[in-house]
Amino acid sequence: MARICDEIDDENGSGNAFPMELLTQGADLAAVGLLGCLLVRDWPDGTHSAVRIVETEAYDQNDPASHTYHGRSERNRAMFGPAGHAYVYFTYGMHYCVNVTAGADGFGCGVLIRAGEPIEGVEHMTQLRGGRTGAQLTNGPAKLCQALAIDKSLYGHDLRMPPLRLVRASLREGERIGCTPRIGISKAADRPRRLIIMGNPYVSKSPLNAKAVPLDAAGPMHGTQAKGTQAMQTRQTVADDKGRNGDNGDSDGNTSCDVRIRRVYEEPSADDGLRVLVDRLWPRGRSKQSAHVDVWIKDIAPSKELRTWFGHIPERFDEFASRYREELDANPEAVSRLRELIADHPRVTLLYGAKDNEHNNAVVLRDYLRDQPISPSPLPKDGD
Repeated sequence: MARICDEIDDENGSGNAFPMELLTQGADLAAVGLLGCLLVRDWPDGTHSAVRIVETEAYDQNDPASHTYHGRSERNRAMFGPAGHAYVYFTYGMHYCVNVTAGADGFGCGVLIRAGEPIEGVEHMTQLRGGRTGAQLTNGPAKLCQALAIDKSLYGHDLRMPPLRLVRASLREGERIGCTPRIGISKAADRPRRLIIMGNPYVSKSPLNAKAVPLDAAGPMHGTQAKGTQAMQTRQTVADDKGRNGDNGDSDGNTSCDVRIRRVYEEPSADDGLRVLVDRLWPRGRSKQSAHVDVWIKDIAPSKELRTWFGHIPERFDEFASRYREELDANPEAVSRLRELIADHPRVTLLYGAKDNEHNNAVVLRDYLRDQPISPSPLPKDGD
């Protein structure tokens, strides 16, 4: 068997360089696109160890389970930087875990590498893991980091460069990607943002593995199905483009807008893009200047009757969300106006005034827009 890493170009090469376009479109797309690709550790003696990524989890700043949910900090600053860098953190006072940053620069977004299949340099990894072998070598995020000697010295590292690199690789014939809820978290644990190569023995052990839903059969759970399909199509398109044109293309491949939410009372960020207030009432105590509102679409907000009934009681949120979606369905003019703004801007932030960051109208509106994404303009057919 040929050594995988013998075919990997150096940092100035292009043959198997990882297509960063797969990471710039958000965590869910990146979590799918990373599966099957290689994470390569270059050792000082010129040798390599490599694992094939078989399990990922998606996180972003609109996700209560994400380290970026409460905003930028010294600890998570790498997650707010450009895509394709390492966000390494220390957990439980004894282990390291690594995320690949994703999404737009300034948006707190990344993918946890949960498990990998050893491909090369297994002896070196075995030594670092205290003699452990087989699936126990790298079938968990902390195990993987120990096997590849990933620690805080690699925080913020550009994953196009040694000593830790992502390398393009394909899924094997017959392999399928499945999605499940994430594991090992307490918040938003029901969201199906964990992606696995189904049946791979190096995936983390979990009862959820047996219940994994194949990506091509999944329902609209957090948009995972559509995003996963798009990721696979993007990966193939990038590979095809690079095969024809080398590694110098400038196409970003991103046809969807980055829609986020933020409380209007928080300090605005330069990365907010177009700031759209989606409440029916102007935020109390905020002037137009201090609120930094670019557009106010108050008629897209819930009706007074619905808002009064909801009263920001968390136990009523699911019913509130269902009723608000019905109001949105019956309000195509306001929805169309917002969609037009989204189509014309690469980033849009929906502003709200509620104190509860998880149970409010902006959360429902954002998810409503994600469930019914804006369709890009069709590409011309041959002969058109």
